[in-house]
Amino acid sequence: MDSPALSRRRLAAMLALGLGTALPAAALARDLPDPQRGPLVETTKTSVDRRLTVQVLINDAGPYPFLVDTGANASVISKELAASLDLPRREPVTFHSIAGAELVETVGVDRISVGRRTRRGMRMSVLPERYIRGAGVLGLDWLGTQGLVLDFARRQMRLGSVVNRSDSLSVTVPVVAQRSGLHLIDASVVGASVMAFLDTGSTTTVGNLALMNQTQRRHAASRDWADIQLLSVTGQVLQGRLAALKSLELGNLKLGNVPVVFGPVHTFEYWGLVDKPAILIGVDVLDVFESVALDYTRGQVHFRLPSSSSNRQAALDAATS
Repeated sequence: MDSPALSRRRLAAMLALGLGTALPAAALARDLPDPQRGPLVETTKTSVDRRLTVQVLINDAGPYPFLVDTGANASVISKELAASLDLPRREPVTFHSIAGAELVETVGVDRISVGRRTRRGMRMSVLPERYIRGAGVLGLDWLGTQGLVLDFARRQMRLGSVVNRSDSLSVTVPVVAQRSGLHLIDASVVGASVMAFLDTGSTTTVGNLALMNQTQRRHAASRDWADIQLLSVTGQVLQGRLAALKSLELGNLKLGNVPVVFGPVHTFEYWGLVDKPAILIGVDVLDVFESVALDYTRGQVHFRLPSSSSNRQAALDAATS
């Protein structure tokens, strides 16, 4: 559920993100400059400009802006908000982040409501607001099998049923496996199979060490690599290596020059995705699309491309701003 701490402008100075598709009616391919080697990216506070939120009521108080994180197994509330609402303490739990496992405090919440959906009697992990950069995070324990639509064009996030539009701008990728609520989709890097999942709470796309090794063997990334650090939501620091994948395919979608941070990311260990190449796709890639809809009922992910050439270019430009 982490949001690795990267300055988007510094990242863009190192890498350019491009998007193309195998669908002729929705071609977005363009020539991009080769990625350039960048300096060590220092640990900074995460930019949350690209992440979308929903309005949440906590015990009928609020609303407060919460992230919905499809890569998090547990929901989180900021330490500051928990204190202001005088929420009762519960037993500490082991919390898993990109950098490892750590014992954290928890509080009890009678009711958590978004619109007409309410969950009762939940326990939430407590983390400092300066790390989660918001009031809280709703994880898979709250989301369950409910559908989720990330409407980047309108800067909105919606929960509920998903309606798929079958036209030349929409691409559907099937879910091929599930692990404790995590939905995996099939992907490939330069023709080699990769397990992928969408993490709506992460501003950065990351890959495991198995993917890094495969990428190096197949010369599937830029020649220049950069050392960086990632900051987890618990304040732990993880060393990583940044490079650009020459191509990443999701169904009929083909993305080029995709910036990926590789490292011993604990998230993959937690979900049992260490031995095989795997990638966590963050909002830095997702918000190039007009919208992304996760249809858990049908086991599908729907990607919608920008509807006009000007909007497509604006989306591409925004990805590197």
